[in-house]
Amino acid sequence: MACGQRRTSIAASAMTVRSLIDRHLSDFSASDTRVARSILEKYPVSALGGIEDIAHQSGVSPSTVTRFVKRLGFKRFADFQRAIRLEVQDNEVSPLALFRKHQSKPARNSNADRLLVGHMSESLKRLLNAPTQRALDKAADLLGDARARIYLLGGRWSSAAAQYAAFQLTSLRGEIHVLAPQASGLVEDRIADFMKRDVLVAYDFRRYQPETIAFCQAAKQRGVKLVLFTDLDLSPVADIADVVVPVTVECTSPLETLAVAIAATDAMLARLVRRLGTQASRRMAMLENLRRDASIPKLS
Repeated sequence: MACGQRRTSIAASAMTVRSLIDRHLSDFSASDTRVARSILEKYPVSALGGIEDIAHQSGVSPSTVTRFVKRLGFKRFADFQRAIRLEVQDNEVSPLALFRKHQSKPARNSNADRLLVGHMSESLKRLLNAPTQRALDKAADLLGDARARIYLLGGRWSSAAAQYAAFQLTSLRGEIHVLAPQASGLVEDRIADFMKRDVLVAYDFRRYQPETIAFCQAAKQRGVKLVLFTDLDLSPVADIADVVVPVTVECTSPLETLAVAIAATDAMLARLVRRLGTQASRRMAMLENLRRDASIPKLS
């Protein structure tokens, strides 16, 4: 799918599909209104069938359903259904939903730590599978290009992983930049500066953020190499990424964890250290000397 097509569907799905339908209900034609009311009657299940199914239950033609979806702002029927599935998933994996699900389970305080460590151990072992190993190798190769500027991007929750990666990378090489696309004006400014040799490392986990997805799409259109760390369900950014590193975010606590994502980041950085060799050690020595230099003012 072209980047422009996906961006349109993401923009449309930034608000729920149900709210989009409600918002435009008074503007629909008679046939569109039949489709809308049929979908809303048993939403979201009623919207997850095929075009023919929705057309039949609405008493309209399949082409009417296609036009209805486009009027909502989606390029294709598949984009419309993807938005609904993400909406359903968003409700299922929200922090509150996960917390309530955890609370509904019988308490097992006596071995809670053992369960947590065991689950985390299994999640970490998945990093050793062949596809993930190849992805980490390729990511390190991209970061090792001395001509590339490296940009790191995270969302509301995952920005902690992006900040960690940036902190470590700064010790190994120059041209490391942390992005905050939510800041006013920053998106356009940064995208305008992107070059084909640059690398964007994005962290995007469920609930996938429209701002992160849109930023990655725009960056990719500029020719940037894109490395994505995401959960096992895969962010929509995976469709356009050059490298995808899927990690587990679930654990036995009521909160999801970035621990495996950080471990995968460390594995990528370890590969980069080996690739850079003496270049990395020289930079670290230079930074240590600068930190000890009393003539350089320290930020309080």
